[in-house]
Amino acid sequence: MKFFKITIFPILCLFFILFLMPFPTSAAEAPPLPVCYVRFSGIGLHIYADPSMSGEPIAVLPDGTYVQILLGPLDSLVKIKVYDTELEGYADMRYLRQLDAVVYDYDIYTYEEMEEDILLLQAKYPELLHVNLTGQSTDGRNLYELILGNPSAPKSILVHAGIHAREYTNPYLVMEQLEQCLEYYDRGSFHNRSYRELFDNVAVHIVPMVNPDGIALSQFGESALRSPELVQLIQACYVYDVATKRTKSTYGTYLSRWKANARGVDLNRNFLPGFGVNAKTSHPSYMGYEGLAPFTEPETLSLGAVTLLCQPAIILNYHSMGEVAYWNTVENKYTALNTDFSNYLLSLVPYKKMGSGTASGSYLDWVFNGDNPVCSITLETGNVDCPFSLEHYPRIWLQHALVIQATAEYAYIH
Repeated sequence: MKFFKITIFPILCLFFILFLMPFPTSAAEAPPLPVCYVRFSGIGLHIYADPSMSGEPIAVLPDGTYVQILLGPLDSLVKIKVYDTELEGYADMRYLRQLDAVVYDYDIYTYEEMEEDILLLQAKYPELLHVNLTGQSTDGRNLYELILGNPSAPKSILVHAGIHAREYTNPYLVMEQLEQCLEYYDRGSFHNRSYRELFDNVAVHIVPMVNPDGIALSQFGESALRSPELVQLIQACYVYDVATKRTKSTYGTYLSRWKANARGVDLNRNFLPGFGVNAKTSHPSYMGYEGLAPFTEPETLSLGAVTLLCQPAIILNYHSMGEVAYWNTVENKYTALNTDFSNYLLSLVPYKKMGSGTASGSYLDWVFNGDNPVCSITLETGNVDCPFSLEHYPRIWLQHALVIQATAEYAYIH
């Protein structure tokens, strides 16, 4: 898979561009139009003659069809031309993928793939994407903050994913969201505001993989860890969890269901307030152990530092599973502020809005009790048990393809 992504696929794209795409005949002509292929269409992508996309489709395109984008995206609407034909019409942008896309995977999305994608995107969009190293994980992996747009924008939003190891589809989601916004920075618009206007005025800070060690452990087992001491700790966690009847799984299944970091600490229980409330276990474990004190882990320190430095107006927390949204706690200082935003976002993402719980040391508890007034919502993607494969990804992508644009716009106008 990785060899295909790094070698064969770009070569095919280059061949397509060099030998099949029409080039301008003079310096005054516009550059070639973006070329995409149809994906996720199921029975086929419907193309309509009218931008309202009403009535009978004029064509139905199977997956893999090449099209050129003539106009847009305007929200999710694009005007397209089927490649090498005269057929033009309107379609839903969410079913199209740029032919030379960087973020690309048909299996599990690994830390190494993400790190390489970050380098490739930064090289491709040097003026639009800024990359910061914010620390190292327990097992020595770099922790990244990616900034889309203007780092000095008057407002910012923060998006993070992968704080729980087995929820590793979400880093892939946020990386694809990022690339889509970069691809259409000078072509796209949302609610009649251009992407450039939005992202010049609202910086998007993305922490794509909060817990890279835990994700590697969930994906590949103990062999993914670099430190022999951490491997021994993980083995001790299993012995303890079996002895205390926290698991009946085999060792391999136990590791695939891992939520914590490589020290057996649930990073989403390592914050304040509510630290230690309703603790699930007093020892390192695959899930539920909050640690010895708040902010003991490099991953929580890194995410906390990014949050304090960028002072976001809105935070999106990506978790899995259940297609539900957590938006409030009993102790939240900013419930009134967050009510309108959460209602707005859930009018776009059809997830069930959950009631208010009490603080238990989660990241959401921490931001809701900080000094920076903030809107925040936790979106639980997927409707099957974690970890789930990318066969479930199309549904998630269709639900979330426009979430960053919508959140940036909300921050911009409020």
